[in-house]
Amino acid sequence: MKIRMKIIFKVLILFFPFLLFSQNSSMIKELDGAQKKIFLELITNDAKVSLFSIQHQLYLDSLIAILPKEPFFWQQKAMPLFKQKKYELGMKYLDKAIELDPTDHYREYRAFIKCVFQKNYSESLEEFNYLTKINGDDGVIMDHPYSFWMGLCYLQLNEFDKAKNFIEKSIVFGQKNNFVNPYELFYLGIIEYEKENYQNAINNFNKSLEQYENFSDAKYYKALSLLNLNKKEEGQILLLEANNDFKNGFTFNEGNSLYEQFPYQVSNFMYMFATGYQKSEIP
Repeated sequence: MKIRMKIIFKVLILFFPFLLFSQNSSMIKELDGAQKKIFLELITNDAKVSLFSIQHQLYLDSLIAILPKEPFFWQQKAMPLFKQKKYELGMKYLDKAIELDPTDHYREYRAFIKCVFQKNYSESLEEFNYLTKINGDDGVIMDHPYSFWMGLCYLQLNEFDKAKNFIEKSIVFGQKNNFVNPYELFYLGIIEYEKENYQNAINNFNKSLEQYENFSDAKYYKALSLLNLNKKEEGQILLLEANNDFKNGFTFNEGNSLYEQFPYQVSNFMYMFATGYQKSEIP
């Protein structure tokens, strides 16, 4: 329950930020009456514009002018920029939030951004190693323990044994909290697939599919594993099934997968390539 409450709190901060503000918000208690009125007007007006608009950035600039040492607003300037793939610009503001933040909250966010958005895996690992020393193995960001994101970093660096070790840690973490995420099982299958342990890969993809039965990405790599085991008819049937599920939207549904491709997430091009190429050779 403690872990789930921590996750819920972080989701609220990152995706529903202005739920946190009210007349009693601690960050505005020191403002005088005129400043407080302007502040609340800015919050109200900002809620009416697009997250990705210039107007939103300008409202945040005004809020920062009132509370320049509040890290939350610096992080809020960064967040939509990352989702627009303006990574370098966004990182400038996120670095400022971390500089002002007395906790590790925004540093966790930066470690995640470097992994999934920037694809700067070595720096992401440095961040997570630092955070692990402070928070131990119980640290969580974006619904996953640190070990999950570290596993993805090592996977993307083709260090498969290290990747397996960290993904297995994240699965153990989930078991302790009575929930193993299907994406963690999926990535354990991917690691086995890359190591050419195709039956082990299939076993893990099956476990992932038990949690998310229409997960097209798991079916896709399970199909390739079957083809590599010369189970051509079964593999071809499953590949078509995966493609159908993909077309119906059953792919990654992580909070940020709407904005950024996750490692090994299957694209339409990959289906076109696989269904054509596997007629003569296994991809």
